[in-house]
Amino acid sequence: MSKACIKVLLVDDEPIVRRGLRATVNWEKYGMTVVAEASNGKRGWEEFLAHRPDVVITDIVMPEESGLELSRKIKAQAPKTKILLLSCHKDFEFAQEGINLGASGYLLKTVFDDKELEYFLSSFQKEIAGTSKNFLTDGLNESFLLWLSGYNNNFEQKLDELFNGEWGWMNHKFYAFFIQNMPSMAQEIDLQSFNFITISFGKNLTFLFVDESCHPTLLANLTEERVALQDLMWIHAGPLIGKQDWIKSVMAFHHAQQQDGMLHQYPSVLLQAVEHIMRNLSKPMTVSDIAEAVGMSRSHLSTLFKKKIGDSIHSFIEKKQLHLAKQLLKGTKLTIQEIGEQIGIQDAKYFSKWFKRCTGLPPSNYRIQQKGDERLTI
Repeated sequence: MSKACIKVLLVDDEPIVRRGLRATVNWEKYGMTVVAEASNGKRGWEEFLAHRPDVVITDIVMPEESGLELSRKIKAQAPKTKILLLSCHKDFEFAQEGINLGASGYLLKTVFDDKELEYFLSSFQKEIAGTSKNFLTDGLNESFLLWLSGYNNNFEQKLDELFNGEWGWMNHKFYAFFIQNMPSMAQEIDLQSFNFITISFGKNLTFLFVDESCHPTLLANLTEERVALQDLMWIHAGPLIGKQDWIKSVMAFHHAQQQDGMLHQYPSVLLQAVEHIMRNLSKPMTVSDIAEAVGMSRSHLSTLFKKKIGDSIHSFIEKKQLHLAKQLLKGTKLTIQEIGEQIGIQDAKYFSKWFKRCTGLPPSNYRIQQKGDERLTI
């Protein structure tokens, strides 16, 4: 697998500087690729939002918006982004200000030193690879598996902490994979040079979450590996953004595995339908909407869904809505109205009647009961 997955943005008002950096630096050596260029800070910010680079190399003094202002906005939006400033002698005070803003260093364009640039790029490569945690700790992995099995624990609270910290890169576009018999990480699939998370599940199942930029390469690599490894199977979803999409993808994958035990026994169109349902529980949806999303006729999808999954589509959606509603009532302080909206029921009174019909209890009573059960088990 190519390691050129660390994304670089070049910002300088002199085209010759941008062209020189792009052409003369061996980016692949550092696992990097230049994804965009910009001629000023304003345009640089637009490119940053579009590409979410890991490294930004920017001039300080530019028209419309300076490199300092660009750096300030980048650090506020994505603190872990590496910034290298390009400066002239007369910009020394500005360069110091840039360091105070969180830039990693600066290079003097008037006496450009390739070794200095190589030092920074090498350091960035090591730091970026080092900040990508490729597994959960044993305790957190156990908490995840219990939560996935329906236990009410503090895993979602831990998720909040992760998405506000180490997993912050998944607040932007990422892809989720659920892989059966994944090749050893130390062999063909080398993920060390970009953001990823793996979580083991069972003896031979792996959840894998990767940065959007590396999705095509990983998919191609898995496809190539499958030629030699006939028992290698996977499903994937994306692009996804944020914690809620992460949760929905994990639950959809888990359901797929529980249903048949073997991923390849689950028709891909049904996996797409399940994924669509889980990602859109907060929106009203019809069978026709789902059929259109997966490219199948309404009647054919309904027949196949019932045959393979054992539930009608309407019944399946209701079960997933109920499961999510229970989780939100147990594990959050959201209001009844807000919980109803999360599962696609906008009217709080209707949600209460529906929940009581499904469980025998109004949602408020169910919440009280769950809190009581928690106290008894402490």
